[in-house]
Amino acid sequence: MSETPANRGIAVSRLSEGLEQRWLRRNRFGRFPDQPVVHLLRDTDADALITQLSEHFGRTVPHAELDVGAAPNSSDREQSAQLREQLADAALALLEHDSRRRIGRLRFPRYSLLVWLLKQNQPRRELIHQPQGVIRESLHAYLRRRWKRTRQSEHRSAAWAAAAGQLPWYLLLVSLSILPLYYALWVRWGSAPRWFMRQRYLAPRESADFPSFAQRLMTTPSQWESPEEVRKLLVHAFLTDLAVVHTRRPWRWRWVSKDCYPVLLLRNLRPGTIGETLVKLLNDVRNETGAPDPLLVVAAGEQQLRDAPVLHESGTLKEWQANLEAARRRRSPTAWYVPLRISEAPVDEEQSNPLGRAVPRLKHSKLLRRIPVILIILLVFGSTGGYFEHRSNHCGIWTPWRNPDLWWQDAEPEPAQNADDGPQDSGTCIGISDGTYFFLTDIPDSVRPQEDIEQEKLLRGLQENIAQQNALAVDSHQRDPVRRPLVTVIYFSTLTIRDLDSSTLAGVANELQGLIAAQEEARGANVPMRILLANGGEGMRHGRLVADRIVDFAARSTAAPVIGVVGLGGSWKETKDSIKALEPAALPVIGTVTSASDLPESSRLYHQVGPSNKREAEVVAAYLLHNKTDENGQLRPPDGVTVFFAKGDHYSENLAANLAEQLTSKVTRFKAESGDPSEVEIPCGPQETVFFAGRTDDLSDFLSKVEGDCSLHPNAYPHLMAGDDATQVKLDQEMAGRPGVSVDYVSFDDVPKQNSPTPGQSSPTLRGRALLAFDAVKLLYFAVDKVKTTDSRIPLTGATVWRGIAEFNGANPFPGSSGAIDFGTPSGQVPVDKAISVLRKTSGTPEPGYVLVCGRGVHPTGRCPAPT
Repeated sequence: MSETPANRGIAVSRLSEGLEQRWLRRNRFGRFPDQPVVHLLRDTDADALITQLSEHFGRTVPHAELDVGAAPNSSDREQSAQLREQLADAALALLEHDSRRRIGRLRFPRYSLLVWLLKQNQPRRELIHQPQGVIRESLHAYLRRRWKRTRQSEHRSAAWAAAAGQLPWYLLLVSLSILPLYYALWVRWGSAPRWFMRQRYLAPRESADFPSFAQRLMTTPSQWESPEEVRKLLVHAFLTDLAVVHTRRPWRWRWVSKDCYPVLLLRNLRPGTIGETLVKLLNDVRNETGAPDPLLVVAAGEQQLRDAPVLHESGTLKEWQANLEAARRRRSPTAWYVPLRISEAPVDEEQSNPLGRAVPRLKHSKLLRRIPVILIILLVFGSTGGYFEHRSNHCGIWTPWRNPDLWWQDAEPEPAQNADDGPQDSGTCIGISDGTYFFLTDIPDSVRPQEDIEQEKLLRGLQENIAQQNALAVDSHQRDPVRRPLVTVIYFSTLTIRDLDSSTLAGVANELQGLIAAQEEARGANVPMRILLANGGEGMRHGRLVADRIVDFAARSTAAPVIGVVGLGGSWKETKDSIKALEPAALPVIGTVTSASDLPESSRLYHQVGPSNKREAEVVAAYLLHNKTDENGQLRPPDGVTVFFAKGDHYSENLAANLAEQLTSKVTRFKAESGDPSEVEIPCGPQETVFFAGRTDDLSDFLSKVEGDCSLHPNAYPHLMAGDDATQVKLDQEMAGRPGVSVDYVSFDDVPKQNSPTPGQSSPTLRGRALLAFDAVKLLYFAVDKVKTTDSRIPLTGATVWRGIAEFNGANPFPGSSGAIDFGTPSGQVPVDKAISVLRKTSGTPEPGYVLVCGRGVHPTGRCPAPT
């Protein structure tokens, strides 16, 4: 082995470069770099190099200084104790960096447990009797010692002890059981005990469990077992603790703050010292275990160790790194040992530290240290923002996951409105509600008339009532699931509207009353039924979208199968699209106030409980041609008939077309006009019939136009008629301030009864559209009862219930409260000869009077058209 001249070697100022700054953690997500044991050699004052490196590291790099110049003790036991004390000093020095910001927490659980066990030095004879009990008590004492390391003051510890002595007996019993339970879990699942049983030294698998292995460690293993193995176990535990605390784990973030690897600085390292023993043990443990660790060892001395490789004069560790793998495989005793010659420093250079201060690059580590906080903040804000966005999209429900079929639908673009036209339409909540959400109009009370506010209170109360009825239905089903199967009916209609002058919601409230009455009656007939509300928006504008959701919902709802859909909100073009969209679910669809003649063409599953526009036109024609009388009571058909309808409104256009078909060839003059009711030309005179085929919300403008055009001369008012969309409530409001005006209007739900209700069934005091809604739901539960009676094994589905509905025909009509419902020929979907009446409302009279009543199951008055 050749010696390097004193004037050659690495300059002290370049020592940091020569060591490649291996204390810096450059790769946080990879494995640890191979860390050598570097021996800095200098003939004079070699220990100054350790001092300079320690000052260079300062408080930035965790490091420990050890003086390893002493000779090793002669006995194996004392040598093990000597090495143990050296490593303990290194651990304590590294723990001084525990609270430093860039270093983070350092812990030595394996090494501290091993040292504690070795210090017991219990004679083997003391463990002959009840060895497990002695070991258990010893480990209990160790765990108590760990718990007391909570840095509590003696006064505080005494206070806790006094308080524990005053606990009730049952709490004291619980407190006494905590340590044994913790001990049992720690022995079996603790990280330190599991590591001891898996490492290679002292053959831990020869012991049955960790307490048995701990017994061997407590009985002076350096005397009874291999002392070399004991010393290797000490080094292995020390290195493992450093490796664990610096290893990246998803569930532990302590490694993030460790910008630097720990450094062990050894003074006076030379042959024949305890330092040589320590270096040899480090080398052997690394070779034998193959486990990476982050510890960089830097020693200083005048002589290199025995069997050392050739001095590295290049000032780098690249050659050692290139040969390391081969040396480890050969189990070379100096595979990790790297001697480096340091040049003799001039006197002026020794006066100050040429290395300066270590300044690690902390740009990435600062960011990584903040990642947990950043992730938590992003998670909180992201989840909160996502939740509120989800909540906003689902109609502001605090638990949107309970109503996944509800969502906020933006309004469709419409012509610009004036500020005086009322609130702008920003959208509406549509979809299916499970009863926890109530469909209400979101217009501020400050811009709404008092009657609208009261109307909304009524709607809320009715929806709450339906939710209560649903709960009662579920309870009834749970008490007898076999005899009382739970079924679901969906009421699909217009449940929200932003037009403050609209009477739509009054009609909806009327229908909800009918639903509640039918639901109560169904529960009494052992057909518990829950009713869910589905909003298709104003004029069923979003009916197609909601219908698709109903199809999906029906497929999911197996515990309480959906057996039908009722309502449909009127005869709109969107209603036809909704009926077609519902067809894939094979659900019977029953319209309450739908009457357009072409709706049955949308689906064979569609039915309605009221007459069609075609039948209404036939009755109106029969009334005008065969029943209309003058002031003397003489039959007097009109000379001319003018029908006013709303263009683009499916119901209005369809009714006008049916009236034209019935009257065009039978009166002298027939004219159908569309347009704004306030701008049309009204033909005046008692021999003129003016029929209003529009929506009831436009009736006020129409009557104002009639009053304005025809009130100049006595008896100049024409004979006024209105279609079935006009309601008695609306007429009562409009006729109050119009003296001398009378209107004949068509009604599907206000007909005199011929027979009393079927015995055993209730006769609800319902009026108007409530009767139609009552009949629609009652029709469904009658069909359910028919399926149950036929064969209880037949599943209750939309298809089986639809077949039950279709059987109400001919001699077996359904006994509806609004008239007998016969789904016979020709269509099988629209009631044959359903009850229909023409009433006259005159200003100043409290109630309207019947002028013509037609249909099956009612008192016929006058000449009615043949049933169709």
